[in-house]
Amino acid sequence: MRKSKALIIGLYKPSFAESFLELEELCETIGIKVIDKIFQKRNKPNPAFYIGKGLLEKVKEFFIREDIDYLVIDDNISHIQRRNIEKYLEKKVYDRTEIILEIFAKHAKTNEGRLQVEIARLKYLLPYLIGQGKELSRLGGGIGTRGPGEKRLEYSKRYIKNRIKKLESKLKKLESIRQVQRKKRNQNNIYKVSIVGYTNAGKTTLLSNLAKETLFSKNEMFTTLSPVSRRVLLPSGRYAIFSDTVGFIRNLHPLIIEAFHSTLEEINFSDLIIILVDVADKNFEEKIKIIHKTLESINMAKIKTLLVFNKIDLCHKDYIKNLQRRFSNAVFISAKNKENISTLLHQVENLLQKEVKI
Repeated sequence: MRKSKALIIGLYKPSFAESFLELEELCETIGIKVIDKIFQKRNKPNPAFYIGKGLLEKVKEFFIREDIDYLVIDDNISHIQRRNIEKYLEKKVYDRTEIILEIFAKHAKTNEGRLQVEIARLKYLLPYLIGQGKELSRLGGGIGTRGPGEKRLEYSKRYIKNRIKKLESKLKKLESIRQVQRKKRNQNNIYKVSIVGYTNAGKTTLLSNLAKETLFSKNEMFTTLSPVSRRVLLPSGRYAIFSDTVGFIRNLHPLIIEAFHSTLEEINFSDLIIILVDVADKNFEEKIKIIHKTLESINMAKIKTLLVFNKIDLCHKDYIKNLQRRFSNAVFISAKNKENISTLLHQVENLLQKEVKI
């Protein structure tokens, strides 16, 4: 079966190369092969086509020559830009957020995850769908009458808004169940530790080892959408609840954060946040900044954190030693090989014991 092919385009910006590579990995996760990546130097996006008309013409020639299926834009675009590009290329256009939402849809396994994904997709695509209706509203109808497109537009708007309302109502019921569970944990004075990090940093693998059970894990981005919590035995013999959360990524759209509020809210009730980092990633320092920025955006920067470098089994020992000197308060582990897990648990307990929880 032929694999779908795509071209990535974007505007020049600091660290655009890393952003392009990240987007390529996102595309691979949903089975799209990236044939090439192109950037354009512009002060700001073209309001009609995002990129210049000249480059768009070359893109169309490239599409025909290489039999490309999709244009993927490393940015969030307006519904007007999307409509114009799709009309010109006669091909489907994805922006960065849509690719992430496609991955979310693929990996949503729980009722809560599916609800969150559908809400985010409908809210994000609503302006575009309404724009499609406006195109149709030009069809038929005379003076003082409404064409079939206009009627369809009204129906689409009403259906989508009602659907969002219904989904949000279902999600609130699930959130109320989570609140009851959280209240019970708090009454029992159980420590709460959240594992956060860039997507694919190894959060699920770490939680599996800590809980001594096998949780679903795959070498793909955003495999965990709904929070997974497990009871973990600390060195003192006391238990704590460790939770794996949805992965972070650069330029995470506010609508996604809003839709996954109930998932991210779990972090807010933590006594400690483990920031898990893929030490083998050459851009890990930038990603640490993105994690802290995301925590700030959801008002959770005040919670105590512990920096943990994962995947030390993939790196040379001298490289790890240098990092240990630079990040002296961090813990270095291999979740896959269960290396230094006891060291991590001791450090977690030391930090938790400074909290007032008896």
